[in-house]
Amino acid sequence: MPERTYGTVVTDTGTRLGVIAVQTGTKVNITTLAVGDGGGSYYQPVPAQTELKNQTWSGAVKSVSINEDSPNMIDVVAVIPSDVGGFTIREMAALTEEGQAFAICNTPDTEKVIIASGAAGEVEVTMHIEYSNTGIISFNIDPNVVTATKKDLEKHNADPAAHGALFDGFASKIELNAHTNNSDIHVNPETMGAYDAAIADLIEHVQDTDKHVTAAEKAKWNASEATAEKAEADAAEALRKVGELESRVARVEDGLFNNITGNPYLVQFDSLEGIKLVKGIWNAARQRIEC
Repeated sequence: MPERTYGTVVTDTGTRLGVIAVQTGTKVNITTLAVGDGGGSYYQPVPAQTELKNQTWSGAVKSVSINEDSPNMIDVVAVIPSDVGGFTIREMAALTEEGQAFAICNTPDTEKVIIASGAAGEVEVTMHIEYSNTGIISFNIDPNVVTATKKDLEKHNADPAAHGALFDGFASKIELNAHTNNSDIHVNPETMGAYDAAIADLIEHVQDTDKHVTAAEKAKWNASEATAEKAEADAAEALRKVGELESRVARVEDGLFNNITGNPYLVQFDSLEGIKLVKGIWNAARQRIEC
């Protein structure tokens, strides 16, 4: 049997709603978490889905938090009441206030029993949604459905800062809202859109081969530089040799034409026919005149 994998996908509808939110400066309001049994078997969700395969329950979001291990991941929590059950949870969906599926995930098989069966009835479910721009998502949390589980109470009691004696003061609701909406402190959708546009322009600039040298071009330039350096060295060597040759020729010319009487030289003849010998002795064996 192939290994099962689990995860969340933002649906095509969710992606479209996110784009609209960025363009208009609004938010996508998620109000509901729904669960289903996947139609009776495991499956992997795809972005084209618009709903769960077989929804068995839906309820208001209990709480929302940023995942401790990933700042781009939102943990959406809901509690299935004790009087609901009799099915296996295999899928979940985060729904907008209009009932549109923003994201869908699959889960390991989780039995949801009812309290009449004798087992603990209440079940807390958490859906992880990873999104690059979490600032465009808002959540409606109904205080009437926010219930504290045993796990919540244990976590609260273990928190050393959970009780009033350790608090020096409280921020009023007005102050908290003013802080949250302060664009000098928090990045708003318009600023995030500008960041995204700047990053896209930077990527396009870096990949523009008309503005940047490719590795192949750089290699050609390096090869051409090495060839030019060798040619320069060869030319210098050739000039040196020509200089030496010119020096030798100058010495020969000086000996032959500028001081001919002071430099002995040898002239050979095949015979003296037609030549009148004025001085010296003709050496016929060596074919030369000896003085």
